[in-house]
Amino acid sequence: MKRPIMEKLSYFIKVFVIGFGFLNGFWIAVRFNPETVITNAIAQALNYLAHGSGTLFLVLTFCSIPVSIFSAYTMGGVIGLLAICVAFIGGMLLLTNITFALLLVGAAIIMGMFASHEHQ
Repeated sequence: MKRPIMEKLSYFIKVFVIGFGFLNGFWIAVRFNPETVITNAIAQALNYLAHGSGTLFLVLTFCSIPVSIFSAYTMGGVIGLLAICVAFIGGMLLLTNITFALLLVGAAIIMGMFASHEHQ
């Protein structure tokens, strides 16, 4: 019975703490977000194929943000959301203060582990 809990813990940390928190903060720090570039390219291609469909794609992409936040909350609760925020700040600080940024990311991972165990 321990395996599903460990899989949930690993998923929460990889997808939400590292992916949603840390990487988004890092992309803001370097002022380049490959997800935005890819999303805009797909929207332009869809607009070329069918006028207006690219805008719909961008709206649907934007609507995925609240879904991601809700999913993070259901998996990790308030502590999980806090872990994501700490990882986000760590990602933003990675270029200016690497030691403090890595400490924040480590703390976020530990908080994510605690949050996943609390929300079994």
